[in-house]
Amino acid sequence: MSKGNQNTMESKSVTIGDIFKADQVFTLPNMLSFLRLLLGGYIYYLMIHHRLQEVTVWIAIAIASDYLDGIVARAQHKISEMGKIIDPLADKICIGLASIALYQEYGLPLWLVLLIILRDVGILVGSVMLISRLKFVVPSALPGKITVTVISATLLAFLYGIQPLQQPLVWLTLVMLFYSAGYYLKSAWEMWRKTEKND
Repeated sequence: MSKGNQNTMESKSVTIGDIFKADQVFTLPNMLSFLRLLLGGYIYYLMIHHRLQEVTVWIAIAIASDYLDGIVARAQHKISEMGKIIDPLADKICIGLASIALYQEYGLPLWLVLLIILRDVGILVGSVMLISRLKFVVPSALPGKITVTVISATLLAFLYGIQPLQQPLVWLTLVMLFYSAGYYLKSAWEMWRKTEKND
């Protein structure tokens, strides 16, 4: 899935109050992201009950919302600090729940599920720490977007039983998980050190 919603870094200082202002929250791009956030639970339910036709429709809607929120945000100049948070969070919730369902019912390796979830939890924790330090929201980076796309392809291969693609995509996902985690750790460390020098 893409992260086109909010991909321009803004270095202006913001507070928690700024993030939750009505004009920051109740925008069309953010509503699309909130929709995707809510869809995560329903997609999980459909997956574990093997309702593939229905889940295909809702996955398509979730993917479409992920593209549309970015397009609308840029077209309407509605790139918000809240959007930079809720957009990747929605993706992480959807992917995390889908991974668990695919482990339970479709043979996705448990170790891969744990790595996906641990990486996303680490990114979320690191993002909170950076917000408190930098006073602005750091948007998703290209390696993270590529990783989400690879993970999504892997999950779909298991959902639809495309066995020739499963193992290659599992290993590609493993590579991208470690690469993107390393990229985010390096970037976070550099930004953290920069703020220390400015203090």
